[in-house]
Amino acid sequence: MKKTILLLLFVTTPIVLTAQSLFDSLEDLNGVDMVVVTKDAFELISKFKNIKIEDNEGMKVFEMIQDLKEFKMFSTNDAKVATIMGDLVNASIKNQNLTELMRIKDDASRVKIYVKTTKNKGYVSEVLMFVKGLSKKTNKVSEAVIVSLIGSIDINKISELADTF
Repeated sequence: MKKTILLLLFVTTPIVLTAQSLFDSLEDLNGVDMVVVTKDAFELISKFKNIKIEDNEGMKVFEMIQDLKEFKMFSTNDAKVATIMGDLVNASIKNQNLTELMRIKDDASRVKIYVKTTKNKGYVSEVLMFVKGLSKKTNKVSEAVIVSLIGSIDINKISELADTF
């Protein structure tokens, strides 16, 4: 019996350790556009320390991404998929104990930004942004965008960058 339990543990441990985030299920859905940048890509970018970026915004972006571990963006113009995305965002907020940072309403669009705080109040370990609304281009077809940033994220750099844009 003990051998059977140990065998099951050895078999299931890799599955549990490589569990996907809730949003990874969106990758296989039709009608979802996505961008995923991994920790390895950010590590590679951070090795380019001799890069001279002329514009101030570019330098701020470069400084901010050096401590990121993951960037994911999913978007859709499909109303059914937008509903699924909203459900996944709500589940992630609950599972990750995310705190609402702000809500924005602009015409038919809604933007919600959530963060996972750390002991250091100047940094967060996760930023989750969800945009849902009606597209003027597609004649009122529902659209949604999820942006997820994971890593050591300086709130001051994000706010400076947001002010710039």
